[in-house]
Amino acid sequence: MKRLLLLMLLASGLLTAYAQKQLTKGKVLDETGQPLPGATVRVKGTNISSPTGATGEFQIATGDAASPVLIVSYIGYLSQEVAVTGGEMSIRLKADARSLNDVVVVGYGTQKKRDVTGATSTVKAVDIAKRPLVRVEQALQGTTSGVTVQSNSGQPGKGMSVRIRGASSASNSNDPLYVIDGYIGGSVESISPADIESMEILKDASATAIYGSRGSNGVVLITTKSGKAGKPRVDFSTWLSKAEIPKKLSLMNAYDFANQVNIYTIAKDPSATKPFTQAQLDGFETNPGTDWQDELTQSPLIQNYQVSVSGGSENVKYFFSYNHLDQPGLLINQWYKRNTLRANIDANLNDRMSFKFNITAVLPQTHNTDYAGDITDPFAQSYQWDPTSPVTDASGKYIPGSVFASNQYNPVANARNRAVDGSTTNVTATGVFTYRILDHLTFTSNNSYELQSQLTQSLFPPQTNEGKVGGDYAQAETNRYRSWQNSNFLTYSNKFGDHSITATALFEQASKTNTNVKAQSKNLSTYNNGYYNLGLGATQLTTSGYWADALISYMGRINYAYKDKYLLTAAVRTDGSSHLTEKYSTFPSVALGWVVDKENFMRNAGVISGLKVRASYGQTGNQSVPAYATIAQVASGGPAYYFDGSTPSVSTPLGTPVSQTLKWERNTTYDAGVDMEFFHGRLTFTADAYQRKVTDLLYNVINAGYYGGGNYQKNIGSLENKGLEFSIGGTPIVGSKFKWSSNFNISFNRNEVIDLGGLDNIIVNNIGSAQTGAAILKVGEPLGSFYGYKFLGTWKNKDAAEAARYSAKPGDARYEDIDGDGNPDLQVIGHGSPKYGFGFINDLSYGNWSMNIMFQGTQGNEIYSFTTPYTLGGLGDARHATSTEVLNMWSPTKETEVPTYTSKSYLTSSRWVYDASYIKLKNISLTYAFPQSLLNRIKVRSFDIYVSAQNLFTITNYPGYDPEVTNATNGITQGLETGTIPNPKTYTIGLRLGL
Repeated sequence: MKRLLLLMLLASGLLTAYAQKQLTKGKVLDETGQPLPGATVRVKGTNISSPTGATGEFQIATGDAASPVLIVSYIGYLSQEVAVTGGEMSIRLKADARSLNDVVVVGYGTQKKRDVTGATSTVKAVDIAKRPLVRVEQALQGTTSGVTVQSNSGQPGKGMSVRIRGASSASNSNDPLYVIDGYIGGSVESISPADIESMEILKDASATAIYGSRGSNGVVLITTKSGKAGKPRVDFSTWLSKAEIPKKLSLMNAYDFANQVNIYTIAKDPSATKPFTQAQLDGFETNPGTDWQDELTQSPLIQNYQVSVSGGSENVKYFFSYNHLDQPGLLINQWYKRNTLRANIDANLNDRMSFKFNITAVLPQTHNTDYAGDITDPFAQSYQWDPTSPVTDASGKYIPGSVFASNQYNPVANARNRAVDGSTTNVTATGVFTYRILDHLTFTSNNSYELQSQLTQSLFPPQTNEGKVGGDYAQAETNRYRSWQNSNFLTYSNKFGDHSITATALFEQASKTNTNVKAQSKNLSTYNNGYYNLGLGATQLTTSGYWADALISYMGRINYAYKDKYLLTAAVRTDGSSHLTEKYSTFPSVALGWVVDKENFMRNAGVISGLKVRASYGQTGNQSVPAYATIAQVASGGPAYYFDGSTPSVSTPLGTPVSQTLKWERNTTYDAGVDMEFFHGRLTFTADAYQRKVTDLLYNVINAGYYGGGNYQKNIGSLENKGLEFSIGGTPIVGSKFKWSSNFNISFNRNEVIDLGGLDNIIVNNIGSAQTGAAILKVGEPLGSFYGYKFLGTWKNKDAAEAARYSAKPGDARYEDIDGDGNPDLQVIGHGSPKYGFGFINDLSYGNWSMNIMFQGTQGNEIYSFTTPYTLGGLGDARHATSTEVLNMWSPTKETEVPTYTSKSYLTSSRWVYDASYIKLKNISLTYAFPQSLLNRIKVRSFDIYVSAQNLFTITNYPGYDPEVTNATNGITQGLETGTIPNPKTYTIGLRLGL
């Protein structure tokens, strides 16, 4: 028995010693001693690996190796090999500042940034999380060179204009192509910004040419988050923002307004009776009257909630998320709500096959977010209505109008009584199947399907602008949109000694269909049922529509590297589109790169630790014209025709003629760039120079009336963009507690119309009732050129004789007469495109505290404002001036540049063109991360709280609401503005919790 017991004790000791040899424990930390959850610990030479837990802890069986070595890795940190010496280990990783080693998505594959020969930029999840973002486009603003992001409206839920290297199309879309997890042309509204892992911006043609016809405006590749192997992780975040209008126009109070009305009346007719008596004026001195800007706007509370669950094993990983956004608008009776659900699943079926499945559903709802930005909108009316008029009468009913205000309906009543409600269900599913046929040959099939159903219901009762003139109506419209895409490609990747090659061959097909039905009912007997009973109308109208299109593509690409320092990328893509007459076109590209730092003469370069130069050439196309643009159509809804002389019949006349030679708009780009690193990646620098020429420019041409009128698409000419881009960033300070990272980018762009098919210029009728003939396409000028009379100030007393030649007198407006014929001349009076834009971001951290400060701005752009002339009265719907500017009106004893009331004024005049350069503090935030030692006690992985402010202040000379916001919908309308709702100033508090 004693021997048996002794043997058992000995065996136990040996097993314990063997187990201790097999099992190693420890923690993985960053440079400052903070744990790194989710790091990978692998035993060198084996497949044994283990992720770290919430506090960075790990335990791993090291196998039979006599002297095991652990390889520890984590995204954004340098991998480290550590020998196992026994006992519990503490491993600290160093941040990998060498950005050229980052792996980036390049379309139909990935590359190390060091091997990329095209002009690309990256925005990562960590950068997106620094700001409370509502839309994906906001993450691109001010963060990357060559990308200009502008809000066309401060209305909730509205998209933004994203321009990569300037505008390349005149009247068609200039927005980039969005590729979401491989789905080409996906909607960015379908993504919660918190679900994004990274965004790659492809800027030059060598990078975008693989997308052919759809890559002409640049490409944004969006990769959403995936689960990581390990136990389930729950992440919850929320933020609440208080929004307010950033500024108000300087408008007169009731006393000043009434006094100016009297002055205006006598100036127009000296024998007239003053509208306001002295008693009324005395009363207004103690009563400032109605502030219509305050009445039309509000300070809403915006709420955002995000929760995600992720995890899985080495073979199956999952990521599920839900986002809820509730965003009331700055304007009363206006809101946007969005619910987004996402499920991403990654499965390794075996050692050769893998499958990814992503599905997202977004359900946005809108209420009165359809204001186009026009002088008839309630917000625009808020600065045209007089302060002497109350919102309601003594009985509490809205006053319909005022003899002193604009002739539109009471703007508060208009905003309160109208209802335009939208409800959308958008479901997108993407499946990616990958099969490794051979060790170096892989087949990938990417299949996406999108289904969208939309219902829009509208109500405009008599107490609205539309109803005021008998145009009251209720309406319901449904749209059903379907899209599918099938991409199949083979990828061969191998290395032969000093040579490495990756070749891709693609076949792709896509199709879209859309059907819509609209029912409208006018002059309803009662509006108590809203838009739910269209049968109550005196007149009903029903219309419907359908369109479909298709695209088929072939692409081949080769990436070659010699000794990892001489790089070549070449691609060719052929697209066939159902939109055009000449349906097929081929788009080639080639790019060269030289990794100079790998040369022997650079080994002792000192401060330079990375240097790559690159050059590229490529072509892309644009086919963004409506479906059936090449097919002559029969018009519907035309005037009735009386075949028998008495009975009306519905007429279907021939529609507008179409071009019989419509072809691809072709985009040719040359690019040269350099990527540099200094001090082992502590400082990075990127510069690019490019030239992009667009030929066969597509334009929506006005058809002559004797040919049937209307507009049709035509290839008319060419334009050019030239530019320089610079980006510099780094981490100047890394201490034990304090760290400072900074990034500055600036982009210069010059745009010029080269040819208009033999014409010198085309005068453009643009958006809004105020902007007819406000823009011009002119050879030698950029897109977004303003057209009108050049305002030279006022005629002074000393100029009385010369003024008489123009039937004017001192105090009248003076305009430039170019040809000397005694009449003012129309000319180019400004430009809406900026000369350069920039972003400046700083991240500072000390211990558990961190701060983000972001500035963004543009310089050299102008705004052609149609807000200002209406505040000065006498133009369009405005009867009287409301702006305090008229208090500084010209007089014989005070010769200012504000013309008198009797002066002739033009709506299209450089008097309304303003410098719109600006610098905005886009974001400032302060975050506190609770110590890990405290969180470990309550079993919480991470917990941050933060406060921030967005659009806190703006430095600008522009006198309007917001220099960033215009009505621009295409390249021509850049800088045009009419009563657009500004971007709000917001104050935010939020938290992020990880379990």
